[in-house]
Amino acid sequence: MQNDCPKLILAPMAGYTDYPFRRLAREFGADEVVTELVSANAIVRNNRKTLKMLGLHDDERPASIQIFGSDPAVMAEAAKIVETFDPLFIDLNMGCPVRKVVRNGAGSALLTNKETAEKIMKDVVGAVKTPVSVKIRTGKNHADKTGFDVALLAADCGVRRVTVHARTVADGFTGPVDYDFVALLKKRVDVEVIGNGGITSVEKAREWMDRTGCDGLMVGRGAVGRPSIFRAIRENKDYLPKEESVMVLRHIDLVEEFAGPGGLGPMRGHLVHYSKGFEKARSFRQEVVSARSFEELRAVVVEYMNDSVEVVNDRAV
Repeated sequence: MQNDCPKLILAPMAGYTDYPFRRLAREFGADEVVTELVSANAIVRNNRKTLKMLGLHDDERPASIQIFGSDPAVMAEAAKIVETFDPLFIDLNMGCPVRKVVRNGAGSALLTNKETAEKIMKDVVGAVKTPVSVKIRTGKNHADKTGFDVALLAADCGVRRVTVHARTVADGFTGPVDYDFVALLKKRVDVEVIGNGGITSVEKAREWMDRTGCDGLMVGRGAVGRPSIFRAIRENKDYLPKEESVMVLRHIDLVEEFAGPGGLGPMRGHLVHYSKGFEKARSFRQEVVSARSFEELRAVVVEYMNDSVEVVNDRAV
């Protein structure tokens, strides 16, 4: 896909898209990255841990910051604070299906509360000079595709980019991808449309572009355990096992540098995902769990990854 490669963006994923992973994605071919979704309520309360999540580094830019919430005034105030971190976009989450987000009226709950969704988008766009984007799903379920109406409202409110996770809320992360929804939306709005959902291989990326004509692709779970997917899509080829091991060692270095000893636990979690497709995945994971230092993690990676990886082109995480 080199000659017609779309814009490639790392999706916001809670617990995954911290600075080390965002930087790794950029190094391996992502054009843009997005932070983990961040609570607007926590931002306006000046929560120290939350504000730290907003920090962007020069070597990961272009980078956007995603916020979520259900109160238009709070979302607008949070957006003003986010703007001081100079993101590429301030992204509004209106697609997250996680129960603790939805039960507070945020995330995908806004797809069925169009008045509040519209008010949030208008207020945020009016509060900041930074471009605003929104991430949605197609709707609550296959009989209720209200995401289309929210996307049209977004364009009318001055939102500059709409990213569509082309599944319903009920589908979660494994349902069928609705390419027709995105293709129709692309024809109806005069804003950038980004496709998301089920992009786990070069073939899936090509299918997305062929069937929707969207302006770019946002890769989420397909990049967890395989950030080289961005290079694979861009160059139409996969990494060899030895190249994969170099990438994983780079990830360990970044986590140690950024988080210190506190990053050991999260890095173990990433390594579990990296082991998808390993011939000796069970033994690898056991050694990863028992490792007590970054040096021990590196030793495990070197031992197993150089000769134990079975490259899987189309694996979902």
